[in-house]
Amino acid sequence: MKIRQSSLLRALQGVATATKTGESEVESIKRWISSASTAGDSDGKGGVKGLSFDEWQRSLEVGLLDEGEDLQQLASLTLAIAFLRETCRQDRPAHADKLSRCWDLVHGALTCKALTRDLFTASRSAQGFLAVPLCSLLEDGNIDELFRLHVWLPDGMRGNAEFAPHSHQPFAQSWILAGEGKDHPYRVEPVGEAEQATHAEYALAWNDANSKSHSAAYKTHQAYSIVQNTGRLVRATETTEAVHTRNSSYTIPAKSFHRTEVAPDVLHATLFFFDSHRGFFKDAGVLGPKNGNSFAQLRDPAGITPFALAEKVETVRSWEFHMNEGRRHAQRTEWEHALRSFNNAIELCKSDKYFPNANRYEYLVLGELGNTNRRFGRYETAKNILESSITEMKPSMQRVEFSGELGVTYRHMDRLEDAKRAFEMQYDTARGLGLEQEMCRAIGNLGMVNYQLSHQCKDDGLLDLAIKQLAERVKSARRLKGEIEKRSGPNVRITPLDMLNTWETIGLARLSICHYARGNVQEAVRSALASLQMTETSPDTTVRAISRFFYGRALLLEGRRKEALGLFNTPGTCTPVIAFAKEPSEEHRGYLRELVGVGADMEIVDEHGYTALDHAVFNGDSETEAVVLDGLGKKGAANIAQRQAEARLRKGYRELFQEHMRPTLLGGGGDKVRDVRRVYADALATDGEKGKMFDVFKFMRWEDFRKFGRLPRSSDGLVRELLSRPAETVEAGAEFVIFFSYRWINKEPGAKSPDDGAHTQYRRMQTAVEQFLCLYPTVDPNKLGIWMDFACVDQDEPSAGVSALPMIIAQCDAMISLVNDQYFDRGWCSVEVMMAQTLRNAYGISWLEHVHQDEHEYGSGWRLGKAENREIVMKDKLLTYEEDRSKVMFLERQSKLLG
Repeated sequence: MKIRQSSLLRALQGVATATKTGESEVESIKRWISSASTAGDSDGKGGVKGLSFDEWQRSLEVGLLDEGEDLQQLASLTLAIAFLRETCRQDRPAHADKLSRCWDLVHGALTCKALTRDLFTASRSAQGFLAVPLCSLLEDGNIDELFRLHVWLPDGMRGNAEFAPHSHQPFAQSWILAGEGKDHPYRVEPVGEAEQATHAEYALAWNDANSKSHSAAYKTHQAYSIVQNTGRLVRATETTEAVHTRNSSYTIPAKSFHRTEVAPDVLHATLFFFDSHRGFFKDAGVLGPKNGNSFAQLRDPAGITPFALAEKVETVRSWEFHMNEGRRHAQRTEWEHALRSFNNAIELCKSDKYFPNANRYEYLVLGELGNTNRRFGRYETAKNILESSITEMKPSMQRVEFSGELGVTYRHMDRLEDAKRAFEMQYDTARGLGLEQEMCRAIGNLGMVNYQLSHQCKDDGLLDLAIKQLAERVKSARRLKGEIEKRSGPNVRITPLDMLNTWETIGLARLSICHYARGNVQEAVRSALASLQMTETSPDTTVRAISRFFYGRALLLEGRRKEALGLFNTPGTCTPVIAFAKEPSEEHRGYLRELVGVGADMEIVDEHGYTALDHAVFNGDSETEAVVLDGLGKKGAANIAQRQAEARLRKGYRELFQEHMRPTLLGGGGDKVRDVRRVYADALATDGEKGKMFDVFKFMRWEDFRKFGRLPRSSDGLVRELLSRPAETVEAGAEFVIFFSYRWINKEPGAKSPDDGAHTQYRRMQTAVEQFLCLYPTVDPNKLGIWMDFACVDQDEPSAGVSALPMIIAQCDAMISLVNDQYFDRGWCSVEVMMAQTLRNAYGISWLEHVHQDEHEYGSGWRLGKAENREIVMKDKLLTYEEDRSKVMFLERQSKLLG
């Protein structure tokens, strides 16, 4: 889409009015617009078509470089307004990425600290939101074009409900930036008798600080607004409501009555455009009490600034991004990535001072974290999160969801009576709130726990009740899906249908269990097959695996063992063995024993690179681990003890990376790298098993390294250790530590050093550090440390040092790669590059390359410079020992999770 010069000039005029900027002050912006527009393609009529959003933005970045910050921000805001204006005029959608870029420009203007004066003002609307005018064009006292930022804060202030239905003089369009709002349109008909009326029409007038009285002429900067009863009686009837969420847009025709509903404890923000060119009605007004007189709304924002509003909106947008990202990962059963996203979201709640009503948003994250930890089999953690959250919540949709999740957690902990009480609370609360979808989920949960209780108590009556409740789950899910499809037609949102499909699938699978218990083979097979068929397009690999298990289990009753094993042993994805090992319980251990008994494959690796043994070790359930080991033994698997040790090592990596180091990096602070060193040291000191698996952080003083004359070995005595709570802190020896990533180039048989006889790598390291100190003069060479594996990993007992290597990178302030022709082909070098790349992109930690150049500003030779991001594919990398392949592939995944 092209944006013409005239559109930017028009938008600039309105931006100047909204920011009280004189015409002469924006002359340089006008000159830039005129100059830049000449670069556009010809329109064939002697003019130009205009420039794209990207072209205007690139031009802006250089065209106003020498102007003050005020003008740069005004020009940026003008571009955002012009883009949205043209989007409307050309009847095009504003896609999420472009809307986000427009918001970035608006946010930048509202929060720029280098402005020489306050450009923007906020005011309180009669509808409860706070408004910031961004562009205002009036003609004869009427709105011609008006752009505003509208923000409903979670402060409970939602305006006077009696005057909520209102209309607009101009046609209006809204783009949702954050939060959820419901739009309630009204059909309004005039009536002659008071008893037929629901409302009266009220006329609207405004006053600004320069006026002594109010009038029907619109004021951009208002002191108050007032509505007065016209005596015209009407009957207003709500029509179908519409829910609007982030990145959606909707329009309101001129004179059309509507009201916006926003929950009192959430933030909702929109960019709102009043456009008289698409419709205008002079006498549009407000509906109010039919016997009322007048109502005035003071516009005082009570000290809330446009800067604070913009920061609050940006914070909630960031929170929504992480939550939506986490939920997408969860839907695809990418639980480690989901955990990373939810941890990002909860860190915002805890650390961002602009987060509005942070406790409410934190509870929502806690519910997701409870679910995610339960999926890892970490039931105690999940239980504690959910129990503490529920006690603080009033009856709500979120409490219903939390109760259901807590019940599932109790069920997996074999606390069946507690689970039943939680599910009953889930069902009763959902019924009280009229939440039919949650009632559907709850009745199925009750059916499953009643099945387990029937098995435990040998109670056929409970089994009958379970079958009835699970059948109700299936019936309810089908009915609700039909209603959604009928109501929404082809534009139905996929998410609720996916959810109901999953609940129907699980309901059918559990019905199969009940029929299996009854010995009703045909019904067991029929229900399990229907469940399996529904999972063909499901993104949830765990649900697919469990459906395959129950169908295969039913087939075994018919003697169809080969078909059953085919269902149990699907390679490259989550299998029934893996699904039950991930979420251990007595029920699931029983299924695992059945799988072991029938000869299911216990060695399959899932789509995330984990085996059933990895999952059993990670969730810490020794009984499940024993069942998996028994299965491996019966299948004749080799090196079982080594596999068990490697699984424990991977657990250690996951816990240190995801639970200790990453939260510390996210928390920021004065010196996050130094904090990570301390957290790592404390974790090794307090966990004996990790202390044995991973080496402590070590370094050499630069001065000692520089004088040594060759690459030091671990036995040469140059290395210092950082221990937990040491008597002498690491800062006494090094405030800044450089990690060297390099190839071992000495290929002579029996070589005692990774370096060649000319000490090539040692000399390169010296040169690289000297160049580094020139590039970063604030680094004190007397307090500089060096990490290099030949010295810092015990060469006589290297296991713990090699295992710790990826986590050492995260504790260094910079990494220097000594690049040569084969550097990026090597597996372990590539692991180090991936770690450094992630740490730099996410946390700003330095990564540099030492490369050879024939000519550069210092002459030919080795040069140190900023490293470029690279696409690393670990499966193609070279390894000295091929058995390291699974380890580097695992570390590839972990490096991505660290960001």
